Amino acid sequence: MHKTVTRILEEIEQWKDNSSTDDTLTSLTSVETLLEKICEMKYAILREEEEAATEFPSILKLLIKKINITGNNPLTRQWFYDVMTSRPPPLPKNEEKYREETLDHLQEGWIEEDWTRTMPHLLNELLQKNFTSIRKPTSTRVSHATE
Repeated sequence: MHKTVTRILEEIEQWKDNSSTDDTLTSLTSVETLLEKICEMKYAILREEEEAATEFPSILKLLIKKINITGNNPLTRQWFYDVMTSRPPPLPKNEEKYREETLDHLQEGWIEEDWTRTMPHLLNELLQKNFTSIRKPTSTRVSHATE
């Protein structure tokens, strides 16, 4: 993606220097093509993330990302319902109550008028409250970089 963005910037620099209408049109067409390529990459990355999200916290993080990217798109909500219906991730019994609590809060959050702004905040709070304290703290993990 970095390479594509760099090509766009180079094309824009050439466009600034163009005095010919034909050259300008060629540059604009090239920039448009490269922007479409970036969009395709973005959606390919999202599809990969969707397939990789198998644990409940990772699905919630992906939901935050999808809301931030797509905004007020009903397909985001539909995607989440489909995931939770077709492949709800298993949780240990001691964490199952957190899933129910989180889903209840999400249901209330979708009703909000400005849910695209409030849902990411709500989801981050729920993740922090319910799922980070259960996992091992990162300070107990050994970094291979320090070895």
